[in-house]
Amino acid sequence: MSTSLHARFAHALAPLALAGAFAFAPAAQAQEFGNFFPAGDIPKGLAGIHPPCRGKVKQVNDTVFEGVKTTAWNFAMLGGGGEGGRFDPVPVLSTKVNLTAGCLNAHFSALVGSKLYGVSNMTLFQVTLTPAGAAAPMHMAGHYETPYGLPAPAVALTAEYDVDMLGANFYQGIGTGPGLVAPGAYRVDVWWAGGPVGGGGAIGAAFTLKLYQY
Repeated sequence: MSTSLHARFAHALAPLALAGAFAFAPAAQAQEFGNFFPAGDIPKGLAGIHPPCRGKVKQVNDTVFEGVKTTAWNFAMLGGGGEGGRFDPVPVLSTKVNLTAGCLNAHFSALVGSKLYGVSNMTLFQVTLTPAGAAAPMHMAGHYETPYGLPAPAVALTAEYDVDMLGANFYQGIGTGPGLVAPGAYRVDVWWAGGPVGGGGAIGAAFTLKLYQY
């Protein structure tokens, strides 16, 4: 990690410390968290209904935040954003798309910081679609459906020492039928939170969302 980026990450810890009290707000759930993969899901798992997609790319939509962001939100807390309400209520990235019949593919990447920065040892993310005028976000295909046994689909990464790069792909079929969403105007949001074991929020940088329609 470069000296300048390390300094930027360290500087970002100040607002995180100020928000520390928020991380222990009454909304936090009093329960024991075991492993990311619940024992009951091994080896059967829980498969979502997402038909496969094929096609040629018609449009690309990119959005990015290159700087450092922090969140005091923890996956153990209730009443947050995203599907399942376990993420920071303010998306780390957000953009609007007008979807036509076919498929939407999303690639998301970000640098995430380790416990070195006083945060949780794990960072969780979720990418969702929300129809215009609706309040309930829907996760795209590519998440693990029940992390820690909870209905709040996510992908996750633990930085080994300083920072690590997360890269994940998601997709959603557009049309009519099981597992598809109707064409129309949508908002795409990226939600995040610190892992529930041990407490703490999350720190990251270089958040990039690339959307392909085909």
